[in-house]
Amino acid sequence: MSSNPDFDRWYAARKTRILVSPSHQLETFGSTLVNYHLISELDDIPGKIRIREGRLEAHQPLVITPRLFSELTTEGLGDEAKAYLEFLKETEEHLRILRYGYHLKSDNFSEQIVTDSLAAVTERVKAAVKASNDSFAAVLQGVDDPWDVALVVLWRHEVERSAGRNIKELNEKGKLF
Repeated sequence: MSSNPDFDRWYAARKTRILVSPSHQLETFGSTLVNYHLISELDDIPGKIRIREGRLEAHQPLVITPRLFSELTTEGLGDEAKAYLEFLKETEEHLRILRYGYHLKSDNFSEQIVTDSLAAVTERVKAAVKASNDSFAAVLQGVDDPWDVALVVLWRHEVERSAGRNIKELNEKGKLF
């Protein structure tokens, strides 16, 4: 990490790659659990790869604006992810998204460090996720620190990917506004 936390968050967000997205979108009228697998090289230790696995829980969507970002509960996420949400709040005044429940929560967390190349580990994780037939699994590649910014990137990606269908379904049921 650098001495500039804003740069570190920006860098972590820019370096995050979503390699496998869930095949299903976030639910419109119920909760969704997204099972993530985040792969990162350990800083300054060639050949050491960290694999973090956990679950993000998204609840039924509600319409929110940037001023409501501060009301999000980010249980299980660190200060860097929270600061990145603050950055979004301050810089994206015209952003309109659906809020998926009251919690952006990381749970069922585990991590392991393996010795191999990043490419080999990534391919093994992607193959394991594909073999699991988990329609709510995601594979990401990112930085090792601050790693939890990648989870906010995944959350934002899934919200953007699901919003069109969710808006249509909410509108059809008369629940959009």
